[in-house]
Amino acid sequence: MSEEKTLYRLSSTETYHRQDLESLGWELTVSNALHPAGSPIRKILKNDASYGDLLYGFLSTHIPFADITKVLEIGGGYGYLMKDFLKVNRNIRPFMLDIAPALLKKQAETLAGHDVEYYLNDATKMGTAFFEGFDLVIFNENLGDFPTLTDVDPAILHTHRTQETDDMIALVRHFFDLYGLEKPALHFNLNIGAMRMLEKVCGAGVPYIFVGEHSCEWTMPPEIRPYFDASGTGNPRRIRLKGHDEYTIRFSYLEAIAGRQGYRVRRGPFADFIRPDINDYVKAVLRSRGLYSDSEEIICQFVGDLYEYEYLVLARQ
Repeated sequence: MSEEKTLYRLSSTETYHRQDLESLGWELTVSNALHPAGSPIRKILKNDASYGDLLYGFLSTHIPFADITKVLEIGGGYGYLMKDFLKVNRNIRPFMLDIAPALLKKQAETLAGHDVEYYLNDATKMGTAFFEGFDLVIFNENLGDFPTLTDVDPAILHTHRTQETDDMIALVRHFFDLYGLEKPALHFNLNIGAMRMLEKVCGAGVPYIFVGEHSCEWTMPPEIRPYFDASGTGNPRRIRLKGHDEYTIRFSYLEAIAGRQGYRVRRGPFADFIRPDINDYVKAVLRSRGLYSDSEEIICQFVGDLYEYEYLVLARQ
């Protein structure tokens, strides 16, 4: 048993979010970047709108919002997304679940005047029964914060079971065996918290689920590929942030879990609903790598993010 425990390390952001997080001001998320109406980023979009407005419009073509009432957002940041949804659809009954007291407080300020239920808790530790009855569950730009196994030895997938048990190793084998996931040949990182969370919500029978996060399997379209050097490797990448580490998501694993749980899956890049206008000016910014001004640097990063971030829209069949 002691030998097996050396086969992985666990990266967790729980302490940071519960005790240390005070602001997202230093973290440029896609949704926050589009929040201010005067943002230079909005000027390069084909549709000048907030993230929540763009997402709602996109989801409305895949989800029958006339049948949606109870909407749960897990890890809702500053609450901007839910505020936009409520602006468009007054029939939504919102619920916010967050592990960070500071963010839940901010959400309450943003959503003041609306009838919202707030839960301060760790979603990964809540029972499946809690998620039953919601019509739509949203995971927006937060699954990278969930517990991740790092530097996993592939031997963990092939070692014969013994009477000695390690709960985490058993969980890893559960996912690979049940869902037929591709087994890496080399040491790898595994989004175990994200996988467990999605399995739980799917197991609760939630009719519709949205997932959006930084992917490790992204590809750039031909028209902008020359402006970006990197590409997705298929192995979740460590992102060093203030006080904690996040990891990009292997979406093919989440896709397999949802499919096996009986969900119809639509997958794509954020650029499907946040459409950039790749005109001559934007091409020049991308060509210069945004070196000439802070706003152009942000534009360059943002355009890349529109393809590096992927989404899943899940509909229970």
